Amino acid sequence: MKRYPTTLALALLLLNSSSFLFAQTDETRLEALKTEVQQKIDDNAKMAQVMVDKVFSFAELGFHEKETANYITGILEKNGFKIERGISGVPTAWWASWGSGKPVIAIGSDVDCIPRASQKPGVAYHDPIVEGAPGHGEGHNAGVPLNVMAALAVKDIMKREKLSGTLILWPGVAEELVATKAYYTRDGWFNEVDMCIFTHVSNNMNVSYGEARGTGLISVEYTFEGESAHSAGSPWRGRSAADAVELMNIGWNYAREHMHPLGRSHSIINYGGDQPNVVPSKASIWYYFREITYPKIMAAYERGNEIAEAAAMMTRTKMSKRILGTAWPRHFNKVMAETM
Repeated sequence: MKRYPTTLALALLLLNSSSFLFAQTDETRLEALKTEVQQKIDDNAKMAQVMVDKVFSFAELGFHEKETANYITGILEKNGFKIERGISGVPTAWWASWGSGKPVIAIGSDVDCIPRASQKPGVAYHDPIVEGAPGHGEGHNAGVPLNVMAALAVKDIMKREKLSGTLILWPGVAEELVATKAYYTRDGWFNEVDMCIFTHVSNNMNVSYGEARGTGLISVEYTFEGESAHSAGSPWRGRSAADAVELMNIGWNYAREHMHPLGRSHSIINYGGDQPNVVPSKASIWYYFREITYPKIMAAYERGNEIAEAAAMMTRTKMSKRILGTAWPRHFNKVMAETM
């Protein structure tokens, strides 16, 4: 019984890629290895389920995936993978490698969860394990464990058959915050990678290539600084940073009417002051500007900057901005999609 079709498909793609020289001379042997890797995955179904459930139980938010990182890297280390921890300056990020030579195949998936998404598994209505706690509401508990299963199955065959190739596993740390993949790329972790495969839980077995459904985005926080005063005793002395945040939000919400239908934007006021009788001297608002192309993302970002500057002028406050994360619009590979 094939309990994990996604894991099997990934393992077969890895086997195809790592054994491309071997396959040119012995197609029959390659088919036999594919059958063997399928059996390996079926035989380890219990281990896969335990790993998926274990990561689900950790339910760690972005940048806090400590138990998840320790658990997964511990399994990989026991199976001969070299682990580099804290990559790109992120304590919970890691890079696991096994083998040598070409091709270098990197397999990634996300590991963080979502705030206030605690939920009992298998229940089709709201029923949290712990009320208000974070939880894996987007299936990030499944991706890396199943990638590990595929990699271990293929690694055993590569080792026995003396096949050239390097297997890499890496985590999408703080994906919900759009926080690490751009930094991995900036720091050169993918420079020597020949093929990067990314997996994500879904309700189907579809693959695609070219421009994917969904958006890229820029995550940015705008902070306004004014002057505090007592709201009842001397409000005329104050310059409210909270007023600036509200005016920016109003301005941007009017601008949203004119966005492209595939564009998206959302925000939260992450700091609005301390208490009602004190004019807030500092306040901030956090936006995701989403679009389907890089130029459109940057156009939305520049529009946001203009509105923030205008809000600061209207309230005689100072504005600063901080980019918290970025994600380029996705573009998938045709050869890998057709092979899968």
